[in-house]
Amino acid sequence: MRILLSLILLVGCSHPLKYKYNSSKKYLASLTSEDVHVSRIEVKLIDKTLFASGMDSTFIMVKLYDREGNQLTDIDPDDLTLSSNVDLEAKPFALKKGIYKAEILPRVKSPTITMQVDWVERVASEKFILSTTQAPLKDRIAPLSHDFFETTSLGEVSVTRGSASATNVIEGFSFENIGDNKIVKTSKVKAASRAFSFDYLEQARQNLAMSVDDIPSEKVSQTMYSIFMFFPRKQMFLLEQLSTTLDVILPTGEKIVFQKDSKEIVDGVISEGALDLSSDNSKRQYADLKYKGKGIVLRVNGRGQSPELGQPEKDKIDMEFGNKGSVDVLIYNGSTGQKCRRPKTDFWEPMDVRPIEFKYPTDEEFDQYLKQNCGFGIPKF
Repeated sequence: MRILLSLILLVGCSHPLKYKYNSSKKYLASLTSEDVHVSRIEVKLIDKTLFASGMDSTFIMVKLYDREGNQLTDIDPDDLTLSSNVDLEAKPFALKKGIYKAEILPRVKSPTITMQVDWVERVASEKFILSTTQAPLKDRIAPLSHDFFETTSLGEVSVTRGSASATNVIEGFSFENIGDNKIVKTSKVKAASRAFSFDYLEQARQNLAMSVDDIPSEKVSQTMYSIFMFFPRKQMFLLEQLSTTLDVILPTGEKIVFQKDSKEIVDGVISEGALDLSSDNSKRQYADLKYKGKGIVLRVNGRGQSPELGQPEKDKIDMEFGNKGSVDVLIYNGSTGQKCRRPKTDFWEPMDVRPIEFKYPTDEEFDQYLKQNCGFGIPKF
């Protein structure tokens, strides 16, 4: 244990802490009594590892002690400064129930962060480390009750937080092409839109999926739902909101680039065609999306209901890109061009519950299924 602690401290010391974050009221005189002095600072991170999404935060909890070991709760929070080796967003410290607390938000794709807290540059804590990752934090969804999902806006997207996760953790993001453009022609049908949702429930590998809802009219029963799952599932969906584009990194590590204003796909491993606005709902096609990457894509469709469930229509999903039909599942190997059509019950239980859990939480399990039933496995790249 002592050797491990020494190694952690050694790693921390090798990173210069050039970024400092303190209160915006720092120019004001300290409210701490001149008779009070801090001798020791203890720091605890609420999360040891955090998804570097640029949207997930965590909290630093600080306890202050005098020379006799008594905990201090009458120190001005503005006297505390956080330092780090990489840039991040940090809120000022606040005193709550005897603990000095500050929220920090690492940048998107942030590397592991080394930090330190000091009191008026006289006493400093030991350096501590927040590990960051882009990989799923676990394989399986926990057997928890998902009572609700809360959606809030963040820049050009909506982010989702669920009851099964902490309030500072997101479980997905979404945005919508509402036209008028070559993909969604609202000049023809005013209510038309195409919505993209990128979900990673509980930040787990199991239900990593991109949902695409083609909405051709105001009638919910006519919505054309499609779900796409990508393999290998190396990482969670990651979003970069740039000046003119929304860049989405898929679980394979591949990218889809959306035009920021219109939400049209303009580059990357998926191309898109226009939303089908034909008047005959029974003949309307699902989202015209074509995958041209190196991984495996599993596609499933549903007309007016969850795609994972059985369908009343009789048309099997087509074997090209899955834009037509909803019976069964299409699995496409981008590296070899091989395709496989399998029943939905191989992947989900036919029960209308939330969440509907994918039966293969790990890539190893899904790879074995593919080799046994499709004649190919998950490509390595």
